[in-house]
Amino acid sequence: MTTEKLNPEGGAPNCSGYSLKDPHFWTEAWNGAHRNSLSARRRRDLDTMDYWNRLAGRFERWAGQERTGRRVARVLSWLEGQGVLQPGMDVLDIGAGTGVFTVPLARRGAKVTALEPAPAMLAALQKMVEAQGLTNVHFLDREWEKVDPVQEGLAGRFDVVFASLTPGVRDVETLEKMITCSRRWCFLCDYAGRRSAPGREELWRLLFSEEMPTPGHDIIYPLNYLYASGYRLSFQTWEDDWGEELPVAEAAAGLEEFFRLYTEVTPEIKKTIARYVEQRAVNGVYREEYRVRLGMILWTGGEKWEAETGAV
Repeated sequence: MTTEKLNPEGGAPNCSGYSLKDPHFWTEAWNGAHRNSLSARRRRDLDTMDYWNRLAGRFERWAGQERTGRRVARVLSWLEGQGVLQPGMDVLDIGAGTGVFTVPLARRGAKVTALEPAPAMLAALQKMVEAQGLTNVHFLDREWEKVDPVQEGLAGRFDVVFASLTPGVRDVETLEKMITCSRRWCFLCDYAGRRSAPGREELWRLLFSEEMPTPGHDIIYPLNYLYASGYRLSFQTWEDDWGEELPVAEAAAGLEEFFRLYTEVTPEIKKTIARYVEQRAVNGVYREEYRVRLGMILWTGGEKWEAETGAV
């Protein structure tokens, strides 16, 4: 069986010549999803690391919110149910951010290596670890895309290689690095299907006269690549929705920050964003609604199965 096109939520390329059961199909589909995605629209003249640095304060605030606690509890409960989390185990947390998972994992007795390239994020994480009095966290100031596991002594070093909602794991190469670093388990959490952010979507239509492209990140690509490659895996999805209320000025500034990734924020665009927020604010407070579906995969890095034909 071959197929000519996969187009989940608007984004994969023509993969003719490959079977759906062939890992190459999903390699190409994943690459194509990025080529046709929101991330492909990002300005090339901007420093992406600077963007993440400016988000550090917001991530610190989100880390303490109830919705974040729900997500962390769900993930860790699932991993515990799979028999994965054990005291003293070595964990690599890729794209650790401000420590949403690093800190809970360290509290459970894991020895955590937190990889985070954005200086402001890393500083917030270090502050959190110090405040908690944790001594079992090691920091790695690196971009995952640039890590060479063999050259840097990371190959086979970790019981669990963990990555949740990080742009660092974005293709087969960065996914395979996770497997290289693991001596037992790998865990990946990413978005599963279109996510809803009505404010951003409406403003995108106002500013660009088109629908906002879908993000390239979707769990469908690593999930099916791993399955087609023969890895033994467990998979689960769930939905999450929440609202965030912000003062008008702060909400407008956040939206400007988002759109600056894709266009120069001119005085006219600033006015459009400010007007949009003010018209929808109640008593000086703007509320944005979000809805997402998330998926998480757990697999054993060194174990595969094969069908009798030799193709999964």
